[in-house]
Amino acid sequence: MKCILALKALYEKRESAMKLGLFFYKFKKRILSMTQDRQPEITSECMQLLRLISEHYVGVFSAMEYVFLFQFVYAAYRPMATAAGELICKRLLAPPPHEGFFGQEPPDEFDRNLQNMKTLIDFYLQGEFHRHVPYLVDGLWEAAPALVRNWECMTALLLEPRGGRQALTSQQERVLIEILVAAVRQAAEGRPPAGRRLGKKAAREVDGTRRWREHANMSRHFVKVLPRLLSKFAADKEKVTPLLQIPQYCNLDVYDMDGLGSYLDAALLELDCLVQRHSDVAVLEACARTYGTYCDEGGSAHFQAAPARSRLVDMLVDALTPLLDVFIQHEKQGLFLGHGEMGRICSTLRRLAAFYSAHDLSSWNLYEKMDSLLTFRRHQGSLPTEASRPQVVHCALQCTYYALLWQIVAATDRLPPQEALLDLRKRLMKFCLVCRVYLNHQSKVLSEKAFILLCDLLLILSHQGPEEDTGLGLLFFVPDHVLQCKLLTFVREHVFLEETGATGPSRVYSEEDADELYELFHRRNMLAVFCKLIVCNVLEMSAAADIYQFYLKHYHHFGDIIKETMTRTRQNDRLRNALSLLLCLQQLFQKHVDTYGLGYDPIEFICGPFYSIRLLARRFALTLGFDRARDAAHLIHRRGLAFAFSESPVPEELEARQRFPNLSFLLVLAEFSCKIPPAERQAALAHFQDSIPEGVPVFGEGDTNPMFVYRKSLMRTDYVAQGEEEPAANPFDAICKDCKRPQELPVGTCSTWTPDTLASSSTGDREPRNSSKGQKSNRDVFDVDFLSSEDSENSSNEDVDVEGISVHEGVSD
Repeated sequence: MKCILALKALYEKRESAMKLGLFFYKFKKRILSMTQDRQPEITSECMQLLRLISEHYVGVFSAMEYVFLFQFVYAAYRPMATAAGELICKRLLAPPPHEGFFGQEPPDEFDRNLQNMKTLIDFYLQGEFHRHVPYLVDGLWEAAPALVRNWECMTALLLEPRGGRQALTSQQERVLIEILVAAVRQAAEGRPPAGRRLGKKAAREVDGTRRWREHANMSRHFVKVLPRLLSKFAADKEKVTPLLQIPQYCNLDVYDMDGLGSYLDAALLELDCLVQRHSDVAVLEACARTYGTYCDEGGSAHFQAAPARSRLVDMLVDALTPLLDVFIQHEKQGLFLGHGEMGRICSTLRRLAAFYSAHDLSSWNLYEKMDSLLTFRRHQGSLPTEASRPQVVHCALQCTYYALLWQIVAATDRLPPQEALLDLRKRLMKFCLVCRVYLNHQSKVLSEKAFILLCDLLLILSHQGPEEDTGLGLLFFVPDHVLQCKLLTFVREHVFLEETGATGPSRVYSEEDADELYELFHRRNMLAVFCKLIVCNVLEMSAAADIYQFYLKHYHHFGDIIKETMTRTRQNDRLRNALSLLLCLQQLFQKHVDTYGLGYDPIEFICGPFYSIRLLARRFALTLGFDRARDAAHLIHRRGLAFAFSESPVPEELEARQRFPNLSFLLVLAEFSCKIPPAERQAALAHFQDSIPEGVPVFGEGDTNPMFVYRKSLMRTDYVAQGEEEPAANPFDAICKDCKRPQELPVGTCSTWTPDTLASSSTGDREPRNSSKGQKSNRDVFDVDFLSSEDSENSSNEDVDVEGISVHEGVSD
């Protein structure tokens, strides 16, 4: 850091910078590599140094080196991104040096900003950082405020007629809209996007008056231009959807203060046209949220927007009611509507569901209409295979779900009478039953939707408080064992599918894999919804054992979700989490025995399906953590030994191996021995000896004998010949060997091996740690404060030959 700061001071002056040309060319690669230093402060200062160097020397960096430096505008550290943004402004967005020569008049500032904006769009399109527009805008927020905060320039480019002089291509328009929305959001919120870290010396925030003035100017501009933007891009759902986010970042009070009510009418008219024109869920939900922004009761636009929203919903409900009546009547008679009528029902239901997600439509009594449709279809059995009919039930499920949520919200805000709560409970239980029926539907889309809605509703109902006999406690509901099994079976069948083709982190997805990526995202969403029920104690923690079985097999696609589930459940209850891990291993072991029998082939112990169970156990042992993992490890070993030595109800004359079919589980259990503190392994070993029942077969030698492997895992070292010195496990143990003190446990406590006796025995004979400096240290090598000042003074002059230390094979750390 000191070197970089010294170089920055030299390169800031033209005289000294011109004398350092030879120095820079010699250390060019080294300075460029420092932009990837582990310390973010060094990277940002190095980027500023490189920007100064590029100003003094012509052609100092190649095109590829500039591309390498420009990509840091997407860095997570904001000062680094800002420094890269300054370099982009100097090298890409600066006016060419020949402007103003040869009698040519330089372009005005507006035209220059238009050209710079096109250059910035091309820079984003040519890069490989897709969907990172907010980070690009934030990187240029301080470096090029006249560009990314120039609302007039960006909207002028978007409103340019097709075929005009400054017209953009469709792809450029899409990127410019993303840049515009990201800039509007940052101007309104005043903070960088999520995931970008501020520096230690964060820039001083702009005073409140100036920021309020800039926000008011921005709101005034977009209030006027938003109807024109929505009108131009109304047919393109990918462009109009982000534009609908702009009103939520604007100050809508400018409608009253500046007399801009006509622009509000125009915006509401465009929203109404968009709702009637589109049936895409993303566009409809964006329109519903925009209506919610306008209909805010505290805003000035409420008195104009609320009646417009009511008229739109009235129109949709009036159109839906006769269509549903005709649909149900035809279904009762065994007739089917045409595709046109079914399409109108689906599109109307989709619009109402989108508005129900953001607005309380309880006054339109949509629940009764949806409930009659769902109840009729449930009694009729499975739906026909046409895609339109499952879509009707799909939208009806979504509308009913939102209707019930709004009723729960109303009951939470103001406690209704007990009769109303009982009626609401009946509706909730009825909806859960309907979703439960549609879990087995032949339509994949419908069954997955029912699963997600059911899991979300169970999560809500499980947090209503069961301790109250009246009030919201009546809404409390926890799924029974049968429903839990159905949900778990659904996850196994719809989430953990057999993968086809290349998988793994090295796979590169292309545009042709968009459907596969969407399918993977949907499966991850279903797994996350189910795991959330386990984490929030809605389902029993033992249900996670069936999920943990797929940890290694589907690690690349679902490993992060399963690992987070292990972490959260361990935080909730360490012992129950340990039991769920053990249950998972027992289930896998039982499946292995049922499939491959009781053969004790040594090859199976080191490779094959059984070895994969051992690898999973090793990974589970790592998830126990390093702090407070002792009780969980003891519990796993106690229960695991009971499972391993459990006898099968077979005649005594049969082979002894058939009496103890789970004996090979000791190989799996040995993977958890590393989590037992070294001072307590003698007690664990004694407990293991006492747990061995009579008649246990002895087979194999060495690593093929499960009992020998498990006994070996509990010992600190291998068996050492008498008179030989115990080899060190690692160089650190060799250095600290003199400070080790063997902690022997009383013999009487070895047979019981309970957590209380282990805790008392491991600390009862420990000597005080505040011994005098002249005495030999008796501290344990695993103490946190081992390397204290006293030890460092005594060992500072000792030279340890690390290469000469021999590590015995098989030593347990």
